[in-house]
Amino acid sequence: MYQTIHVGFFGAPMDYSENLAALLRNSAVSAAERKLASAFADNFPTSALGTVEALATRAGVSGPTVLRYLTKLGFARFADFQTAVRQEVDRQLGSPLLQLEQPVGQDPQDEHLYRRVLLMQAESFRRMADRVVPAEFDAIADLLADPKLSIKALGGRYSRNLAQRLALQLGQVRANVALLDQSLGFAYDQLIDLGPRDVIILFDYRRYQPEMLHFAKGARAAGARIVLLTDFWRSPIAALSEAVLTAPDDSASPFGSRVVPTAQVEALIAAVVERDRDTARQRLARLEALRKGNDQPKGDTQHD
Repeated sequence: MYQTIHVGFFGAPMDYSENLAALLRNSAVSAAERKLASAFADNFPTSALGTVEALATRAGVSGPTVLRYLTKLGFARFADFQTAVRQEVDRQLGSPLLQLEQPVGQDPQDEHLYRRVLLMQAESFRRMADRVVPAEFDAIADLLADPKLSIKALGGRYSRNLAQRLALQLGQVRANVALLDQSLGFAYDQLIDLGPRDVIILFDYRRYQPEMLHFAKGARAAGARIVLLTDFWRSPIAALSEAVLTAPDDSASPFGSRVVPTAQVEALIAAVVERDRDTARQRLARLEALRKGNDQPKGDTQHD
C-alpha cells in the first residue's frame, strides 16, 4: 500500500490522504481563501469534484483564485488536486476501521422519537465540527469584538430568535449592539443611518426571504459590512457577505433545525469575551449592580 505525498508551500511533505478536508479548511488566510475553504467544507468531497468554474461560482471567487489556493497547498494542477481527492475517497470507502464504525443492528426507526432526535442533532454537531473553517469563524468574531464598530443583528421569519439571542448576549459584553426591528417596513428605515462602521449580522435559512436579500443589498450599498449565518445551501446573501458560517438543518419535524446555529451564536459570544475579558467583566459587573439596585425593596410611597 502506498500514499501520495505532495510538497506543501512551506517545503514540508503533506500527506493529503490523511486529512485533505482539514487541510483545505485550516490553510485559508485571506477573505477569498476563506470563502473558498467554506465552499469546499460545505459538501466535501463532492464540492471538490466539479469544475474550477463551478467551484469558483459557489464560493463567490474567481477561477484563478481557486488555482492559486491549490498551488499554495502544493498542487501544480487542478487535476492533481482532484486525483488526491479521489484517492482520499477510495481510502475512506475501503477502510476496515470505517466499516467497523458503521452502525449495525437496530433499525433507527425502532428508537423512541425523542432519542432519534437527540442522536440526529448529535450527528449534526459531528458533521459541523468536521467542516469548521477556523479563519472564517475568527473573521466574524474579530468584527463582533471590534469596539470601533456598531453591531446590528437581523433574522428572518424563523431565525429572528437567533438574532435576538445574539443581540441580547452580545449587548451585555460590549457596547453598540442592536436588534433591527422588522415589524415596520422590514427594517428598511434602518438603512438610512448605516455606514462603514456598521456590521450587519444576518440569519437567513431556507426558505430564503427576498426581503432579507433586499435589505442586505441596501446595507452593502450604504457601506456596511455584512456577515451571514445560513445553511449548507447558502442564502443568496452569501455573495454580499464578508464572512459566512453555514450549518446543517436536519430535523425530524417539518421545520429546519436551528440547534447548530444556536451553538454557533454561543461560540461567537464566547470568542468576543475571550478577545476582551476586561470589558466584558466590567459590563457584566455593572449590569449585576444595576439589577441589585433595582431589586431593593421600595419604601412606602403612599401619602395620606
